[in-house]
Amino acid sequence: MKKILLFTLLSIGGIALAQNGFKCGYLEANEYLFSQDKTAKARFEKLIQNANNQANNDSQLKTAAITYTIPVVFHILHLGGAENISDAQIADEMVILNRDFSKKNADTTGIIAQYKPLAADCQIEFKLATLDENGACTNGITRHYTTNTDWVASNGNYIYTWDRTKYMNVYVVRTMQAGAAGYTYLPGQASANADAIVVLHSYIGSIGTSNPFTSRTLTHETGHWFNLQHTWGSTNNPGVACGDDGVTDTPVTKGHSNCNLNSAVCTSGVVENVQNYMEYAYCSKMFTQGQKSRMLNCIIGGIAGRDNLSTNANLIATGVINPNTACAPKAEFLSKAVTCVGNSLTFTDYSYNAQITNWLWSSPAASNTSTLQNGVLTFTSPGITSVKLKVSNTFGIDSIEKQTLVVLPGLNSGTLNITQSFETPFPDNNWITTVPQFGSGFQTNTVTAATGTNCIWINNFYDNPNGVVSFFSPQYNLQNMITVPQVSFKYAYAQQAASNNDALKVFITTNCGTGWTQLYSKSGAQLSTTNTLMTTAYLMPQATEWKTEVLSLAGYEGNSKVAFKFEFTSNSGNNIFVDDINVSGVVTVKENNSFLNNISVYPNPSTGMLNFKLGVLNEKNIKVQFLNSLGQVLMNEDLDQNLSFNIQHFSEGIYFVKIISLQGSKVVKVVKE
Repeated sequence: MKKILLFTLLSIGGIALAQNGFKCGYLEANEYLFSQDKTAKARFEKLIQNANNQANNDSQLKTAAITYTIPVVFHILHLGGAENISDAQIADEMVILNRDFSKKNADTTGIIAQYKPLAADCQIEFKLATLDENGACTNGITRHYTTNTDWVASNGNYIYTWDRTKYMNVYVVRTMQAGAAGYTYLPGQASANADAIVVLHSYIGSIGTSNPFTSRTLTHETGHWFNLQHTWGSTNNPGVACGDDGVTDTPVTKGHSNCNLNSAVCTSGVVENVQNYMEYAYCSKMFTQGQKSRMLNCIIGGIAGRDNLSTNANLIATGVINPNTACAPKAEFLSKAVTCVGNSLTFTDYSYNAQITNWLWSSPAASNTSTLQNGVLTFTSPGITSVKLKVSNTFGIDSIEKQTLVVLPGLNSGTLNITQSFETPFPDNNWITTVPQFGSGFQTNTVTAATGTNCIWINNFYDNPNGVVSFFSPQYNLQNMITVPQVSFKYAYAQQAASNNDALKVFITTNCGTGWTQLYSKSGAQLSTTNTLMTTAYLMPQATEWKTEVLSLAGYEGNSKVAFKFEFTSNSGNNIFVDDINVSGVVTVKENNSFLNNISVYPNPSTGMLNFKLGVLNEKNIKVQFLNSLGQVLMNEDLDQNLSFNIQHFSEGIYFVKIISLQGSKVVKVVKE
């Protein structure tokens, strides 16, 4: 009964998927390619014409009993999520790909009568490479932690492509534009690097993140890679207009996204080949004999080096013949993180290429090493630091070191109401900056400043990092605040061109960088503090070009681990300067009761004079500070037995008096009327 129920559920799911169909990004990718290269469309049309002509001269293919073996490599682009699919899911895809191309799929029994005689064993097999381009051992799967896993054809990053004349490259990604499940170009259309197949992780194989009903996407895209068009041609989406793919035994069709097996809309009485792998319907089961000929002609015809793939020399060079299984692992992990001194971090191992028997994690800022697969390190030194992972097995060792970990200083490393004006060396153990791979991070500038002689800046005009650079504050304790705390800073920035979209953002964390909340963001013209574009380097901001930003920290009172991140995103603009960062507010202090009982401040409210009376307290070295609501000290005096402050010249509002003694301290709120 359970088996029957499971079969029923799978069947229902298959029907739903079949009705929806799947989308190939082939058309959109072509349109983008044509828009970027004026000669691309002419080349494409010539390729199609040549393929059509060649298909009419395939007598040698019909008599040849050769199986063409194609070395394959998968490049998995991921951010540590489900898209980082398992080796087992790749192996499952290889089984499906070989099954479909050799007509060994069990569902060929469901091919409708008209097309059963045309279903082809394509005489093409696929094997994972066991040697990479440099002759090193590989399992045919590479893994790369990268944001390029969210793929858009217009900016697809094919930097991991191996030689297309030796390997069929398959990129596995997290997302793709326009709802596509996969895409590729016809051979000879695109550059050598872009001559690869891109597929969503959830359409690879039938297990893991995929399922049986989405398992034939790579079969479809591989058809394109071997010069097959969609059955309705290459000029439109399915269902729009009748078209032809240039293959003699696939009839003219509109294309289908559903499984109407009796569809005959283009030619009266001619049922269309809805079950073809180059259709969109989820009931594909076959290539035709004509499609087989077209693909084999592509392989032996030398288009884009396809003729080298299956040569004996290449199969040896790629490890398909005499496969090498004695692979050492490749070390990989994610290191971008922020933590605090005294905290521990767990690092996730993304190493690949072989079974691993030993791990060793270390960092110069950590008090320990770790031999766990997902290493745990405890950090004791603040600053930008590196983490190193060494992995090994019987066949070898590999290591990787990354310097992108930020360790914030400990509690109370930041002092309220003290302005960071960068007059002392920057960065230091309290103020930390990241350094990009290209260009430089925030640096001390001794030529200009909002106040004093120094500020910090990014030389964004000449030394453009063309990425994201951050600097981090120490930790502030915002517990026991009487006033709403604030963070303020001054900056100056000029655009080089109106199109520049450089951005400055400020974030806050209360948990040592585990999570960040954005407090501030400005970009482009909104960020600029000058009235005009600066086509030369912006080096000396005028006094009027320094802008002060004040950000409320309402809601963050009570947090003892508050730190800030200033993040600048470069977009080829001009220089930015930052100065005078201040975290301000008034804090209650521990009070000595005997001391408090002898103090009075009057009158309160006051219109002019503010008097202090200490009673019989015998105390020397008493200090009194008069502060505004931002916590800024307006007056700082020694206190005698009786003292008066003249506050007549201050604006109406709320102020604070802080009385400091060796025996204790007291903060009194006063109102100026």
